[in-house]
Amino acid sequence: MPGRSLTISIAIALLLAACGSSTDSSESVASTPATASSTSSTLLAAPTTNTTTTTIAETTTTSSTSTPSTTSTTTSTSTTTIEPGPDLSGLVLLGDGIGPIQFGADADGAVDYLTSLLGAPTHDTGWVDPFEIGLCPGSELRLVSWGVLTITLGDESDIVSGRRHFVAYSYGIDGELGLEPEGLETEEGITIGSQVDALVDAYPDVLLVPEDDFAGPSYVIDDSRSGFLTGLEGGDLVTVIFGGQGCGE
Repeated sequence: MPGRSLTISIAIALLLAACGSSTDSSESVASTPATASSTSSTLLAAPTTNTTTTTIAETTTTSSTSTPSTTSTTTSTSTTTIEPGPDLSGLVLLGDGIGPIQFGADADGAVDYLTSLLGAPTHDTGWVDPFEIGLCPGSELRLVSWGVLTITLGDESDIVSGRRHFVAYSYGIDGELGLEPEGLETEEGITIGSQVDALVDAYPDVLLVPEDDFAGPSYVIDDSRSGFLTGLEGGDLVTVIFGGQGCGE
């Protein structure tokens, strides 16, 4: 059976050849992963080296430390200085004027002096016909106010005639209390808000006048000083103090 034997021999030879080829291929495949594994190890080494840097940690630490320091440095305590008000103790409400300003004093000089202490007037009529204000003597009249303190200026009074001068004053508003400028008082300490009992003690001869159809309760100290009250009882209050020559007198 020489033909069959040859055929078998050829088949075995082909099988061995195939096995040899398979072995070479396996070795080739095995060497490829080894190379890849080596390459993979090299790629992983680079990140490991990079993560050893502490630059980010140092930057964060420096920032967090400097911020509180800056805030603490800018913190401060503020103080407010309150300037004292003008000294009005010299503006005594007298029978012949206000403090150093006597009735008959130059009109502009009186306004300038009070402005130096009380600031700019809150109201000024300017020089007008006296009949625009009331039955006042003379040819011209002017009222200048600093809150509830008003002075009357004119060119005719029992003291002076023919020139502009200080004629009278009024301190307070009938029926109202606690308005600026506060603290002005008479030489006996009577001011807006003083009780009738205190008024009588300070001026024993004061005349208390009940209200009538033309005016509310009032008082008269003398020919130059008078004013209004809330009533005639001991606990009633002074609301207005007049000094000088009023209109209609």
